[in-house]
Amino acid sequence: MRKILSALVLLLTVTLATHAQQAERRLVAPSMPFFVPHWYVKAQVGGAYDVGEAKFTQLVSPAIQLALGYKFNEFIGLRGTLSGLWARNRYAYPEAKYSWNFIQPAIEAEADLTNLFFGFDPERPVSLYAFLGAGVALAFNNDDAVEADKRFGIDFQKLWHDSRWNPVIRGGVGLDYAINDQIAIGAEVNANMLPDHWNSKMGRHDNRDWHFNALLGIKFNLGRSYGYTDAQYEVIEYVQPQPEPAKPQFVDVPIEKISFNVNIQFLINQSVIRSNQIPKLQRLMAYLNEHPRAFIRLSGYADKETGTPEINMRLSQERAQVVSQYLMDQGIEEWRIRRFAKGDKVQPFDIPEDNRVCICFVYDPDNPVPMPY
Repeated sequence: MRKILSALVLLLTVTLATHAQQAERRLVAPSMPFFVPHWYVKAQVGGAYDVGEAKFTQLVSPAIQLALGYKFNEFIGLRGTLSGLWARNRYAYPEAKYSWNFIQPAIEAEADLTNLFFGFDPERPVSLYAFLGAGVALAFNNDDAVEADKRFGIDFQKLWHDSRWNPVIRGGVGLDYAINDQIAIGAEVNANMLPDHWNSKMGRHDNRDWHFNALLGIKFNLGRSYGYTDAQYEVIEYVQPQPEPAKPQFVDVPIEKISFNVNIQFLINQSVIRSNQIPKLQRLMAYLNEHPRAFIRLSGYADKETGTPEINMRLSQERAQVVSQYLMDQGIEEWRIRRFAKGDKVQPFDIPEDNRVCICFVYDPDNPVPMPY
């Protein structure tokens, strides 16, 4: 039983290794992060400052802010905020300090500056954002200012009683630091522009009052804020190349084993195939095409009665080469052809002009008996 299991494991290993050699997974598209629209809530506390005629520390008051927002994409979001607690101010002369309460709802458009300039990256912990919006501030409990006006005869000029609605335009910047995918801590500063009635006094240079906030808080993402696409792979199959069938090897056989021969004649001192020799070559071509195992040996000769041995050797080489090229141009593979140059050292014929020839010796293993052609 153990031997059978070992054999199966070996077979599986060989199969997997063979498949690994025949197929490859190529990465086409890597896994990429994508943004998921989501809701979030944020709670912040800090300090508020109202512009007035006193030291900075005398005009600072506590502040709180709650926000519910929705991020449509990695760049743009929308949030609703509810802020307030109380505001503080002073009258210079006669000196009178006073405060009042307020609650301020607002709607603000939010832009993620980090993603806008550096691209979306959920692994980046720091996120810088800016916002701009509008709302209303319901101010109430202005009893301190009313009492100071009665006691000291202060002419506040824009003193209000009971409660007052104030339109607000607000904007600011903030920074969030992600602790994990759901929770981030951060800081925010914002500026709120209100009507001149806000602090019961008339402004010196314009008809606006300013209320500033510096806040620290915590943010909770309600649900998933990002995800990753699946990596895309292309499977490339490698087909094992099939070995080409072995070609028959050219066998240079003795002359007496040649099946038949064809003589291509040339003119004196020439190596150009004449038109009256073409029919011979065509019959030779037909035989070679019908007998794919047949080989051919080309022997070039020259007439020793003319020219020098050097010239005759060159002529015999050219005559064998030109016949070889003609056969290859007609589709005969080069490996089926052998070329020899005899010059004028060998004279196969008694008549001198008959030795200006290229003899095409054909050997056919399927027909080894010499035959007339």
